[in-house]
Amino acid sequence: MTDLFGRRDFLRIGALGALGIGGDGVLPARPAAAASCIVLWQSGGCAHLDTFDMKPDAPLEYRGEFQAIATNVPGIRICEHLPLTARQADKFTILRSVRSRETNHERAAGFLLGGLPPHISLTAPAGMDDLEAESPSLRDRYGRTPLGEGALLARRLVQRGARCVTVSAGSLRYDTHRDHFSTLKNALLPEFDRAFAALLEDLHERAMLDNTLVVAMGEFGRSPTVNQHGGRDHHAQAWSVCLAGAGIQGGRVLGATDKHGLEVTDLPVEREDLLHTVCTILGQPSAGVIGGRMIPGLLS
Repeated sequence: MTDLFGRRDFLRIGALGALGIGGDGVLPARPAAAASCIVLWQSGGCAHLDTFDMKPDAPLEYRGEFQAIATNVPGIRICEHLPLTARQADKFTILRSVRSRETNHERAAGFLLGGLPPHISLTAPAGMDDLEAESPSLRDRYGRTPLGEGALLARRLVQRGARCVTVSAGSLRYDTHRDHFSTLKNALLPEFDRAFAALLEDLHERAMLDNTLVVAMGEFGRSPTVNQHGGRDHHAQAWSVCLAGAGIQGGRVLGATDKHGLEVTDLPVEREDLLHTVCTILGQPSAGVIGGRMIPGLLS
């Protein structure tokens, strides 16, 4: 598992339970009572302090270069480089208190992705799902990038009955040990912002969000302190995950970290809790994960 996603392998199609894919590429309809799931996978570990858990009052060596902006929910502020996502804040919950002890990419990613019910992993072969059927304006809204096109393809697959689709733009792209802020500003955050916001808006407009769980996460976070190379290193003691749809109330922040973003101070959520919650929402047992509880307040 040294390369979780190759450059072109931006799509993983997951089968929960008895999902099968025929030779003609037709996906069976999902049971009406069960939710689907789309995961936007931030491979490498996304920095919570520079996205969804900013610390504007912390010293510069912690808070970094970015500013916080208002969202469409009073009191919730996120990174200035997520302006489209800010307009969709009423549709998702920010969970700021996920934690673990694992800072190895492969083991951490394997635990989270492998903890979901069994996957069928595929690339996105040409012709499997024709994005040309979508309007140019919608494709532009998602972004004509691997992540944007993957997110749009994920919506189409869920619409046709897929139970779980995980989309990533490439392996370890968020592993920003150097040039962290320029990489986020110029590449990672604009791509994510467009894809995530468009996905939520599109699902909502099609009356699909209530039955589709959307999760944006990586395998851990990044260090609150900035290193000598202008990067942030691995950090698992505290990080953020965004969840939307499938009965989750939007426009909220759950959990908290300390003033520097180092440790969880409210509503600690272990990786097992996150997996247990996702699998419970999907109505499926997790794959070999022992323990875990529903995240308190997520569905209320």
